[in-house]
Amino acid sequence: MLSAIDVSAADPSPDVPLSHRIYHTIDRFEAHGWFRAPSAGMRPYSRTRVASLIVDILVQVDSGASVSRSERVLIERYKYEFRDEIHRLGYISGATVQRGWRRLGEPLMMWQDSTSMVRVEPLFKQQFILIRGKTHSRESVLQTYVGGILEGVYRDRFGFRIRHFEAREWSTRPRVVRDDVIARPIEFVQFKGKTVDFREASFQLVWGTKWFSLDFGKSTLDWGPGRSGNLFLGTNPPPFGMIRLKVSHGRVRFSHLVGFLHARPGTIDSSLSRIENGHLRIFSPSKYLSAHRLEIDLTPKISLGLHEAVIYGHRRPDFLYLPPVSVLAAAQMATGDKDNLLMGLDISLRPVNGVKTYLSFFMDDLRKFSPGAFSNKFGLQVGVFWVDPLHLRDTDLAVEYVRLSPYVYSHKFDINTFEHYDALLGYPLGPNADRLWGQLAHHFRSWLSFRLRFERDREGQNVLNPDGTLTNVGGDAEQGRRPQDPATKSFLAGHRETTTRFAAGVRAEPFQDMVFTVEYVLDSVGTVPLPTGPRSNARGNRLNVAAEYNFF
Repeated sequence: MLSAIDVSAADPSPDVPLSHRIYHTIDRFEAHGWFRAPSAGMRPYSRTRVASLIVDILVQVDSGASVSRSERVLIERYKYEFRDEIHRLGYISGATVQRGWRRLGEPLMMWQDSTSMVRVEPLFKQQFILIRGKTHSRESVLQTYVGGILEGVYRDRFGFRIRHFEAREWSTRPRVVRDDVIARPIEFVQFKGKTVDFREASFQLVWGTKWFSLDFGKSTLDWGPGRSGNLFLGTNPPPFGMIRLKVSHGRVRFSHLVGFLHARPGTIDSSLSRIENGHLRIFSPSKYLSAHRLEIDLTPKISLGLHEAVIYGHRRPDFLYLPPVSVLAAAQMATGDKDNLLMGLDISLRPVNGVKTYLSFFMDDLRKFSPGAFSNKFGLQVGVFWVDPLHLRDTDLAVEYVRLSPYVYSHKFDINTFEHYDALLGYPLGPNADRLWGQLAHHFRSWLSFRLRFERDREGQNVLNPDGTLTNVGGDAEQGRRPQDPATKSFLAGHRETTTRFAAGVRAEPFQDMVFTVEYVLDSVGTVPLPTGPRSNARGNRLNVAAEYNFF
């Protein structure tokens, strides 16, 4: 029988989007210890990679491993959804269930032969948001997304995936700036009073060989073991253009990335701006990302990840950052030490079956042999994922703590901020802050689950003084250290804000890819006394109701 680590054939299949439910199932079975090797910390996975993990699960089921009824139904769903990839791996499972997954229907259009396949799927999402309380402006919001997905494989060598949607957000309150828009992530938006229009397109073209896969496209990546977000690359920003090389052999996996980013909206490259035909034509400055990540499975229970990246702009792509064998820390020094270097490592450990723990350490710039130097900015993330705690079947508990020092993700040159548009590429909390996060989930049925989430954030924000000057404490990634700023920094200095948030929600998927969610969020925000004002506290609540079909 095949398993995930035995797969050596070409992999031209496109990625499975990060919003797919399969990733949560993979997390559960990895914590159970059902995989012969830890699942990779570089997500998304290709369809073939996901199919190989499903094969690992099916091997255990065929061997008589104990699974709950809801897990059995989910396994049958994924066995059907990835049947073509499982068939190409040569595996035929004897696992059966009494009741299969309810399917709304086949793809809108599908064509397939022995080597190629094309599939067309619609996508739709309708969400209603009701906001009340003092922490937010009182409003009601309606969001509509309509689009489609085209994906396939050509001659077992090339894969592709295209997703596009058009969206509109209606509100009872006028939209004037981007911060007024509830929807996230977003690229460019068109303001039309109480409505905004926006769209998004992502795509991927993959060339797969026996030794590596190379893909071109526009997508989002998630690098690291965290599940409330990752310090290095996460799901917070909109998709960005990229060229990516992936190589794996045995227990080692490597990925090299060249990304094409967009500067913060409103940033103008004055050297390119000009007047044409009586109209002012403006351009954003160029901005790029080079990064790579190496993962090594030290044992079947321990995995180590190492990564580094450089953000740079205001010039063309730099050759020294482009080759996959380049050491970015050395290349950054060779180019004049003027770009934003980021490095990190993480380790994942499964001490016992049912429990996975992990730790991530992140360094934004590094002054060697000077641990107290101002340029050394750190991030820390530690977490635990516990499946079926205290023998509660179909339940999982996740807890994380994240700490980000002042000025993390920022840079003395604004173009080098670790952002795409106005969203952080890494952990969404931002600098000079910490977060305690926990989530308890229970699956009543394969199609019905309940989640309870807790967050407590502490943020030290920059202070705008009465005379209009700014006291910069490193609380905003957009604002790097200026020459007039102090040469020392203090964690949680500035305008300190503490947010406590409770959320409870129900997710129902009565038919495959048709999802209904209801979530209620209650938050409390408090600030400590400052010379500029008294202590303040406020509460707010939000109700989200959403229906979506195939919104991946």
